[in-house]
Amino acid sequence: MSTEPTAADRTRTLADLLKERGVLPEPELLKTFLQVVSDLESAHSQALLHRDISPNRIALDGGNWKLTDYGVVKVGAVRYMSPERCQGRPLDARSDIYSLGVALFEAAAGRVPFDADMRFQIMESHVSSPPPSPRAINPAVSSELERVILRALAKNPADRFQTAGEFKRALEGVVRAAGEPRPKTRPAARPTAKPARVAAGRAPSVPRRVRLMPILIPVLAVVLAVAAYFLLRAGLGGPKVPSVTGMGQEEAEWALRSRGFEVAAESTDDTLAAGTVVAQVPAAGQKAPRSRALLLKVSSGMVAVPSLAGLTPAEARARLAEVALTTAKVDSQYSDNYADGAVVSSSVKAGAKLVPHSSVSLVVSAGRATCPQCGARREAGARFCTKCGYKF
Repeated sequence: MSTEPTAADRTRTLADLLKERGVLPEPELLKTFLQVVSDLESAHSQALLHRDISPNRIALDGGNWKLTDYGVVKVGAVRYMSPERCQGRPLDARSDIYSLGVALFEAAAGRVPFDADMRFQIMESHVSSPPPSPRAINPAVSSELERVILRALAKNPADRFQTAGEFKRALEGVVRAAGEPRPKTRPAARPTAKPARVAAGRAPSVPRRVRLMPILIPVLAVVLAVAAYFLLRAGLGGPKVPSVTGMGQEEAEWALRSRGFEVAAESTDDTLAAGTVVAQVPAAGQKAPRSRALLLKVSSGMVAVPSLAGLTPAEARARLAEVALTTAKVDSQYSDNYADGAVVSSSVKAGAKLVPHSSVSLVVSAGRATCPQCGARREAGARFCTKCGYKF
């Protein structure tokens, strides 16, 4: 009987596996996600963000689990979105780490941390609700793995793993801990309080802070009353604004108007699909009177070509990848204005608008165009000036 993987196996996704089995045993889970996070580490080292990690984007490739479909995100899988993505804030590698953390949670617990009927309800949870304990859902999850999962799901990017490499080392630590005997612990003895001694014939002295209590209590009451007044005033600013970033414009406007808010919209360049809300003012979670029009910034579905002149080809590719553009080809020409190996120009001018995932060609300097000694034009392929012999 053949043990060779079938075509179906080679395209098998983690979503398929979880649908069949619900959860993965911890050893298998760790092996799978160490392969995935290694793949993510390699992509991040090339300044490439995934932006839409989910079990559907994790597939078997040559016997290893890898991420697929880098940079093809349109609206995205809302159950795996990072809080900053839900709020329309700039993304970096830590957003991918959060999304991979959600997939890791699902593989360990058998469900995603946040789910609801409406997209904006899930997004609100990503922004403001703490994730549940994976061990409370599946007691087979080790405490070491739970700590890794919850750190990856920190709301503040600064509290997460800062790199995929750091995430990988934490998972490797869970593997090591699983192979070590767990130390036995004994409850610490409770200290017993010694009774206070009072010298014979002397009344115990009254502490100074006790003598001042009759004065401090009224002052404290006034301070608390003033604080309560200002807190109450702050709470009267209106209801909290729900998160609608990542939704289509019509869905977002309906979600806000159904809660009594007025809505205005403006177009903005972004890598998300045209018509997708990329930011909102005020931000989700802030309070606003219903009489105030909330501003939605809606993606035009276009991105501006960045300035590339003077960069190295690698830097230019990374700059293009940041706005979901790719490099078509690289040509060369002589230039007196740019150093050998620097980008001279691009096929599309800086500031021009393109559809995401469009290609831009680069022209790179091959060295000087004229002789600095006599000013003669350099012949194609010449290493010496044909007029004065200067070595280029």
